[in-house]
Formats: sequence, structure tokens, C-alpha cells
Amino acid sequence: MGHMYPSFSKRTCLSLTILALVIPAQTIKRTVGPATDPRFQNASRICNGSDPRVFEFRTCSLLIDCVYDNLTEAFKASLSSGTSIAALLPTILVLIGSPPLEVVQLALLSPHRALATCCFTIGLPSGLFRQLRPLHTQLSHVNPREPRIREWSVPLPSISDRKWHNITAKLAMDALIMTLASIMLWRNWVVSSFTMVPWRCEYSWLLFAWPLACMVWLVIAVGLVFFMKESMEVYDGYGQRLDYSIWNLLRVPYDFAPKKLSPGRTNTPTLPLASNAKPAVELPIPRTINTGDSSLDQTHHEAHNRRPPPDPVANRIETIAFYNGAYIRVCIAMPSNFGIRSWRCYEAIIESLAVGIYLYATFVLTSVLFLNADKAIVYSTVMTVCLSAVRVLTTLF
Repeated sequence: MGHMYPSFSKRTCLSLTILALVIPAQTIKRTVGPATDPRFQNASRICNGSDPRVFEFRTCSLLIDCVYDNLTEAFKASLSSGTSIAALLPTILVLIGSPPLEVVQLALLSPHRALATCCFTIGLPSGLFRQLRPLHTQLSHVNPREPRIREWSVPLPSISDRKWHNITAKLAMDALIMTLASIMLWRNWVVSSFTMVPWRCEYSWLLFAWPLACMVWLVIAVGLVFFMKESMEVYDGYGQRLDYSIWNLLRVPYDFAPKKLSPGRTNTPTLPLASNAKPAVELPIPRTINTGDSSLDQTHHEAHNRRPPPDPVANRIETIAFYNGAYIRVCIAMPSNFGIRSWRCYEAIIESLAVGIYLYATFVLTSVLFLNADKAIVYSTVMTVCLSAVRVLTTLF
């Protein structure tokens, strides 16, 4: 018995190593075009497309030439249109997808929903790398005095006052969201099985690596937050601090029950200030100069007596009353404003990775072969509708 475990361990390691090398090339069973299309069936029969050896590096170019020689010019035009339609898909999904920080925010409470949301795309913000400009207003975001702090208000929608109704509804929405994400993955798998990328035609998983890269991006983005942060605090809608752990955060959307406060009581916390912040200096109020022009004097008088804009923090209690406290606030502080462990550096990293994934998907879909126009339309429509539905359901429920 003492000699069985080492040999078993060696055999297991050897088997896993072989699988790691074989699976990327053999997992997806490849065909020349859709297996149900008679035009591709005929070309595949002539070019011996059923032989896996024709998909190898030195022979796949000969297979491509042979297949195109046995297709009509009209069908070649359809294939060209299909590639053009598919090439637009990454851009369409980027417009629909959630921005990077919104995906990270969602992942803190519902990682499965965040995974479904960014399964094929990470929405890019309107101005990439805007945070690198030191005087840009986006740096202050929700706390002008502390750019190193981000405060995220995460709503917790509910459909009933009964707890088990909400739990049932949220679990049903989770099942529907994951089903939609599974449909997207399945459709991408199907297209990967009958298409070919000419510059790496021996690999069948290039298109399927697109969603895998998005999933890896989510893991990196969330991991960097926990690695770079200085502190993290969670409050309910009434400003009461919550003790959190990973398991408790995952349970919050399902069994969150905010404590009720009296109508006259407010317990809204203020965000932490910098330790070296200087006290505000009260500026003298300029006196109105009588110029003899009544309209000018009236303008100065109105400007002098103009009411200051309402403080969003002071009005937060009205929002709490409207939503019945059904949201939590997550405050994450970074050690510095401009260093490596800062929000500007973090956002630049995750946005750069998102741009890389977008470019990869665009290059692959621009190069795919054997995807005719009708298949490309179905593929793009299914992906767009499913991702739109995922975003809507995630937002409302």
C-alpha cells in the first residue's frame, strides 16, 4: 500500500500534463463550415476535410485553397459579408457592456452575475485613461477632497416585503441570467467548431479564448482591488457599518434587511478626510459697487443672494427614505493618490487589459473563414440580445 500512492501520483500528474497539451487542440471537433450546409459538405468531401491532419499548420493553407476553389463566386461573397458582420460584434458588445469599475462593483456582491455580464466584453468608458490627467474632474468622482477613496452605492432591488419572495425572485433571475450567458458560450462554441483563422489555422480555440480572456480579466480586476486597497468599509443605507466577509457579501443581495430608524434621525457618515487637509479659509464677501446701472446692480445682488447648490451628502436621507434603505455603500481607500497603489493606476491597468481583449476579439473575428452571412447574422443577433437581456435583468433585479 505504501508504494501505491507515489505511483498513483506520478500517473495522475502525467495524465494531467498530457491532457493540458492535447485538450487545446482536440477539444473542439472541427468541420469545414457548418456541417449541415450542403455546399460545405461537397467542398469538404472533395478536399478531405474530415481528416484532422488537414487542419495542421503545414496543410491547413492547402485546405483553404481547395475549399475556396470548389465554392461559387456568389457564395464567396456571402462568406466575405459574414466576416464583415462578425467583425462588428466586439464593437457592438462594448457599447452594451458595463464599464470596468461597474463590473468590479457588481462582482463584490454577485460574482456570478458579474461573470455573466463581462462574459464576452468589458464596456470601455467614454474617455480612456482620463484618470492619468492630474487635474481631470473624473479623479474626484464622488469625493472631491479625497481622490484616493471610491464610494459605491450598490442598490438592492426588492419586489416584495416578504423575504422569501425576494429570495425566490433573485434565484430565478440568477438562473435566467446564467442561462443567457450559457447560450452565448454555446453559440460561440458552435461558431468556433466550423470556422478557421488563417494566421493560426491549426488552433480551434482562438475564438473561444475570447470569453475566457474576459473571465480572467474579472479575476485580475477583483484581485487587484483587494491587493492594492488600504481599507474597505461597508455601510447600509442608513450609515450603519456592516461587518463583512466574502461569504456575508455574497449573501447580502438575498437576505439584506436594513434596520429602521426614526424619521427624524439621520445617521449618515461622512467620508474620511485626508490627515493633512487644511481647514477651509473663509473668503470675504465682495461688496456691491453702485455703478448707477440698475440692471448691473440687480445682477450683483442676485449673484450675492444666490442659494448655494444642495449638498448631496445632506440630501442622502431623502434617497434613503425613497428606497427604504435597500442599498449598501462600499468605501474603498487606496494608499495614495498618484502612486502605484492608487485608483488612477488601478483604472489604467484594468482599462488597458480591456482594450487588449477588445483588440484580440476584433482581430480574430475579422479573420474568420467559412462564416457565411446568414450564420453571422444569427451569431451576432444572439450575442447582442443575450448580453442586453443580462444587463437589463442585472440592473432591475
